[in-house]
Amino acid sequence: MTMYFVSDIHGQYLALQKALREVSFSPESGDQLYVLGDLVDRGPHSREVLLELLGMQQSYPNQVILLKGNHEQMLQDWLLRQGNPEMYLRFNGGDATIRSLLHDHPLRRAFLSSMPSGEVQEEARNLILARYPQLLSALSSLPLYVDLPHGRSNGAPPVLLVHAGIRPGLPLNRQKPDDLLWIREPFYNHYNGELGVVFGHTPVNRLPGYTGNGPWQRNNIVGIDGGAAYHRLLLLLEWPTMRSLSIPIRDLGRSVSVRLS
Repeated sequence: MTMYFVSDIHGQYLALQKALREVSFSPESGDQLYVLGDLVDRGPHSREVLLELLGMQQSYPNQVILLKGNHEQMLQDWLLRQGNPEMYLRFNGGDATIRSLLHDHPLRRAFLSSMPSGEVQEEARNLILARYPQLLSALSSLPLYVDLPHGRSNGAPPVLLVHAGIRPGLPLNRQKPDDLLWIREPFYNHYNGELGVVFGHTPVNRLPGYTGNGPWQRNNIVGIDGGAAYHRLLLLLEWPTMRSLSIPIRDLGRSVSVRLS
């Protein structure tokens, strides 16, 4: 029974498959996987990542736990005709997810380069909602954080799992969803709370003082976004041992090298 954390998969399905295969992940045997958001956008296979992980969660609800990231929120907003569609589709990689969800439908070509019209977006939206009738409710039900207690069996310290981080100095029940999904510097530069936090959202190579290929750590906070959205790494962290697995995204088209640390 081993616990793993991963974040910011961003449609990199081959990397996810490779990581879980390398550690022989087995929910049937009691292994647990916590995914800290951003399953979708930018990468080529958001559809496959979503269907795989939502299916695993349905089959093993106590073993596979999915959290909401800012990209799930943007996809949810787009499906609900809310938010800023241009910001999502053109500047946050949402076009890749819409193409992936449309799969082999000819309409996917409209999301290749230019900003599609409102009418085209509405047609695509209706097709996606008809093809995946449970998708919107699944996105809406994703929790914003998980507060893990002390692990009796493995001695793990209590830890907060969240996509982006938390606003320092505020209790959890006063945290704003936007901060849990989007915060950066105010969290990782200034948080000094007693509760450990594992987070994604900001790639580890952009965090202060980072060197190496594994997670970023400062005191009791740990960053695990390997930058898969930018063709760097997918990081899988074993908890509480802090052993990690790094899958280089750029190698997936060739032979895949795996780094253990």
